[in-house]
Amino acid sequence: MPLDFTRIRASVIGAGRSGRAAAKLLRQRLAAVFVSEIDPGSPELTAELERLGAEYEFGGHTAKVLDSNLIVVSPGVRADVPILRQASGRGIRVISEVELAYQSTTARIVAVTGTNGKSTTVSMIGAIMEAAGIHTLTGGNLAPGRPLTELVLEATARSVIVAEVSTFQIETFEAFAPAVAVITNITPDHLDRHPSFAAYATLKGRLLANQGEREFAVLNGDDPNVETYTAAARSIRLRFSTRARPAEGAWSDGSLLRLVRDGSETDVMPVSALKVPGRHNVENALAAIAAASAFEVPPSAMRVALSSFAGVPHRLETVAMIAGVTYVNNSMCTNAAAGVSSLRAFDRPLVVIAGGRDKGLDLSPYLREIADRARCAVLVGEVRDRLATELRSLGLERVRIADDLAHAVSIAREEARPGDVVILAPGCSSFDMFRDFEDRGDQFRRLVRESA
Repeated sequence: MPLDFTRIRASVIGAGRSGRAAAKLLRQRLAAVFVSEIDPGSPELTAELERLGAEYEFGGHTAKVLDSNLIVVSPGVRADVPILRQASGRGIRVISEVELAYQSTTARIVAVTGTNGKSTTVSMIGAIMEAAGIHTLTGGNLAPGRPLTELVLEATARSVIVAEVSTFQIETFEAFAPAVAVITNITPDHLDRHPSFAAYATLKGRLLANQGEREFAVLNGDDPNVETYTAAARSIRLRFSTRARPAEGAWSDGSLLRLVRDGSETDVMPVSALKVPGRHNVENALAAIAAASAFEVPPSAMRVALSSFAGVPHRLETVAMIAGVTYVNNSMCTNAAAGVSSLRAFDRPLVVIAGGRDKGLDLSPYLREIADRARCAVLVGEVRDRLATELRSLGLERVRIADDLAHAVSIAREEARPGDVVILAPGCSSFDMFRDFEDRGDQFRRLVRESA
C-alpha cells in the first residue's frame, strides 16, 4: 500500500549513502526517523543526523529499531540479519531504500539490473535521455552515484530517473514497477550472499514482477537465463541481441547498431563509432537504445550520445600509457563473466592482474581466458595461490605472485613489453584488502601514475 508519511515511524538500517539519503527523504516528508548503524559513528555523521532531526544509534542494532511501523534497509544489509527477522515476526513492514523512493515520486523510472554491464548501461541511457532534452537523473546502486531517495527530491513528474538496482535491493521490493526494466545478463555472482544461483537469478527476474502491460522490459535476447527467469513477465518485451534481429528491440550485425520498433528497422550508428571497446559494450549500447526507444527518443539523440560516450570509472578505464604499454583499470570486474569480457575487449598481448577475495564462484571460464590470452598473470589477494595452481595446470608459464597491489603493479611493469596492455581485472571481490572496488581502482590508478 502507498506510504502515508504523516503516520510513519521509520527505522533506517545502515547509515551509508543510501541510509542517509533515505533518512533525509523521510524527514522532508515529516516522518519520524530512527537510524541504526552497526559500525561506530563519527562526529560528521552525528552532526548530519542531528541536523535532519533524526534519532540514531551506532555500534549495533538494538530493540529500538523495532519501535517503528516501517523499516528501510540499505543495500549492504542482509535480509536475514537478526533484527530484520524479529521485525518480520512482529509484522513490521520492511522495504528497500529503492522501494521508498519509488513510493515517494511521480517521476518515471528506468531500473537496470544484471550481473555485468549495469553501470555502463545506466550511464549510456542517461546520456541518451539528456541528448534528447529530457530532464534526467542517474544513480541508484551506481558507484559512486547518488541513491534513488536523493534523486527523487530533485525530480518532477516529467523527469526520468535511470537507476542501477542490485539483487540486495530487489529482495525487499513491494510494489516497485519501473516504467522500463532492463536486465543486461544473468550469470553466477554473489553466491556468498545468496543460497544458490537459482535464488540469485530469481531475484533478477523479480525486477519485472510488478510491471503491467504498459511498462517495458528490455531483455538480453542472447542470454537463456534472462529468458528463463523473466518468463512470467506481463510487460512489453524489447530484446537486444548481437546474434539475430528481434521482433522488437535493438540488434547488431557486427557493423551497425539497429533499432526495430513497430515493424520498422532503423540504422542508429556504426559499431565503430563507439569509443568504449568490447562486444559487451556493444550489448550495453543496444540495451540503452532499446530502453530509450520506450520514451520515443529519436535515433539522432542515441547516435550523438553513444558516439561521445567515453565510459565510466573502473570499467575498462585507460589510466595511462607508459613506455608503449597501456594500463587499464577494470576494478569493477568481480566475477568470471566480467573477466572474460574484459580480456576479449583487447586484441593485443595482455598482462593480467587478478585475484582478491573468493565469493564462492566458479572462476574456471575466466582462468581459461587468462591462460589463452595473457602473456603473464600477476596474482594478488586471498585467492592468489589457488589461482596460481589452476593457471599453471592450464599451461600458462608466466604466473607471478604479488604481496599487494603495489607489488603487482611493479611486477606487471617488469613483464610488459611495448604494445602490451596491463589490465587490472581481478575477477574477485575487493574486500580482502580494500574498502570496495572503487578504492582498489583508485589505488591502481595512483600506483600506475607514480610509476611513470
